[in-house]
Amino acid sequence: MKRKKRLPVYLLTSLLFAFSAFLVSDRITASKESPLAHVETYKIYYDAPTPAIIDEMSGYDVMIIEPFYYTSQQIEEIRKDGTLVYGYINTMEADQWNTPLFQKLKEEDFFVRNSKRVYYEEWDSYLTDITSSHYQKVMADEVQKQIVDKGLDGAFLDTVGNIDNEHGDDPQVLHAQREGLTDWLTLLKDRHPDLSLIQNWGFDTLATASSPYVDGIMWEGFHFSDVVYDEWAQNQVYKLRKVRETDGVEVLTVSHQQPGESKGLSTANRFKHYHEPTNYNEW
Repeated sequence: MKRKKRLPVYLLTSLLFAFSAFLVSDRITASKESPLAHVETYKIYYDAPTPAIIDEMSGYDVMIIEPFYYTSQQIEEIRKDGTLVYGYINTMEADQWNTPLFQKLKEEDFFVRNSKRVYYEEWDSYLTDITSSHYQKVMADEVQKQIVDKGLDGAFLDTVGNIDNEHGDDPQVLHAQREGLTDWLTLLKDRHPDLSLIQNWGFDTLATASSPYVDGIMWEGFHFSDVVYDEWAQNQVYKLRKVRETDGVEVLTVSHQQPGESKGLSTANRFKHYHEPTNYNEW
């Protein structure tokens, strides 16, 4: 995520007025309707479920889960009243905790900078290279195993934002990674035409490469103060509104701060908002 440039406080009123104007004049001209178009409520939960939690999950329009913990029977129970279920897929990083998947990777599947893999200590994971045809196949097989075979409606593609964040200073590598992503998304759609996809972050990658393939994009950290006073964030709001209008990609926002203000700002832009006061491992 880029560094923030703060806007003067006095611009707040004019910004909110602009949002209202956008809302009045908004027209959906997209050629497709996302399966997320009529979603109102959603929740993210990444821990193992209990029977009581599964029962409560069926009350949401969308649940985003870690499918590693679920059986196909549990997924069917969540979906019984029409809940759409999306499973977490770490798209641009390889987690060392996921031993079965990690052991399938070859050296060519990791992104190398200055002769070294890029390591994220906080997550104990490595940056991957989506241009690798072997990695594309491994991850397509992972989607088959964790998403399709268990009967989920779609995949939540986390860490796609790494493409913008890690490669933004190298246009040639950035272009190659975006092409690699679209090659992989094409593979997924060829195998599973009805599989729904939500991308996490990577707003420029969405606008330039992935929007024809995904039904939604998530903006984690959508906090009122961070957005309304920030020029870069305002540009992203405008960009996402345009992609929604032209390609039918729904925008899902998540806040951990300022629940009322953040939700108001999100819904004013016709985004879909969810506030998580703790973390995704607590129900």
